[in-house]
Amino acid sequence: MSEDVKSVSMWEGLPQWTSVMGGGLFLLLLVGFLFSNERGVLGDHFQLLSPFKIKQVKISSEWPVAVSEVKSWLPILEGKSLVAVSAADLISNLEKRPWIEHVTIKKQYPDHLWIEVETKRPQALSVFKGIAYFMDSKGNIIEKARPNLLKTLDLPFLSFTAEREKWNVPKVLSMGDQFKVLARSKYSISQIILGNYPYFKIFLENPKLEVLLNIENWESQSKVLETLLLDPPSQIQQLQRINLMFPKKAVVSIHN
Repeated sequence: MSEDVKSVSMWEGLPQWTSVMGGGLFLLLLVGFLFSNERGVLGDHFQLLSPFKIKQVKISSEWPVAVSEVKSWLPILEGKSLVAVSAADLISNLEKRPWIEHVTIKKQYPDHLWIEVETKRPQALSVFKGIAYFMDSKGNIIEKARPNLLKTLDLPFLSFTAEREKWNVPKVLSMGDQFKVLARSKYSISQIILGNYPYFKIFLENPKLEVLLNIENWESQSKVLETLLLDPPSQIQQLQRINLMFPKKAVVSIHN
């Protein structure tokens, strides 16, 4: 007696839904791969195929950079693929602008893009070749001083008389911030003059007062300065000048 022998594939016995799962898994892997690449494997053509079209770009910005100004620096983003838009390129473009300190970009799927702009904090004014510029806390130029901002900001003028290359400008500017705390808003600095290193002077307003300092012992002398400014001995009249250039010594001049 003979029997017919039939070869059966191992897949024929499995339910039909496994092919559906296989197709779904493939799509998930494909989408995951596209998301892992900002521009996608299809490059610019992916813009046409992407289901994630940008419907809203939300921008927040700090003073003095207006949201409208930030928007004018950006390419048209509405209608573009949220996947294909390069956050790195947008950040690089914005951080080249004068006032921009830091940019954060978030993609909210399926169709929102969030852009948050942090701005630099001007610490002083300085004149270069006859033109006044805003300076940040690192001593770098922000931009040319605009009259409308000058009226808003109360910044000291920073100038050099000699040995500019020796001065650590960020350290000097941070000293200015410490002084504001020390003086408890009773005085404000109107000018900082950096002379022969390590000696410098500051001019105070309300009332006017000249203070001579040594950047190398400034911190150790700060308590002496605080006492003379906020609680001077009763026998001392209105101060005109305080000389703290030398360690553990204060020379005071008064108005006649």
